[in-house]
Amino acid sequence: MTGSRGKQQARSRERRELLLRAAMQLICDSGVKAVTHRAVSASAGLPQAAAGYYFATSEELIAEALRFHIHERIEIVQVLLADVVRGAKSVLDIGERLTNALVAGKFGVTVAQYELYMEAARNPAMRTVVDEAMSAFEASAAPLLASLGVADSRQAAKAFMALLDGLALHRLANPQPTEADLELTNRSIQGLFLAFVTDPGELRRQTSLPIPDAKP
Repeated sequence: MTGSRGKQQARSRERRELLLRAAMQLICDSGVKAVTHRAVSASAGLPQAAAGYYFATSEELIAEALRFHIHERIEIVQVLLADVVRGAKSVLDIGERLTNALVAGKFGVTVAQYELYMEAARNPAMRTVVDEAMSAFEASAAPLLASLGVADSRQAAKAFMALLDGLALHRLANPQPTEADLELTNRSIQGLFLAFVTDPGELRRQTSLPIPDAKP
């Protein structure tokens, strides 16, 4: 009896995961408005009533799909960040490694994630789950920054993830030649690292230098 119940629970988890993946794929392909119980069930290859059995509303389905996606992405990010730090010789070395991983698409960024961020800007009901997602990413990046000697690692992580999100969004919307992409991404990431590991007084001194006269 217990074995039968266990199999049923495992099957239920599998069906729920299928629905969540299907919802994220629909968002990626057609936007948030494409997510209905019927469409998600069909996309998952399950009976028409399946999505409604697990999720009372489309909003609940969308929110849970984002949570599921973020959970998977955080695992990817944590492994990548650990690999980036391992054996690195300097902050600039870490920045270059991160650049290569980001440009190669190893961070698993998807269009669906940004669709949900934009939906939160229009729909207050989505803001809580998007805030959870952003906070989770920041928490995954904070240990890396703390290991680099950043005093306020959580604040630095907020800036770090905002930069990565912005660069990834531009890459999705307007892909550039790889060499140009690598150069821009590398300088941006290294600049952010240096800003947070440099003594504030020294940073102010450097950034208060006179601006060179513009050439005609």
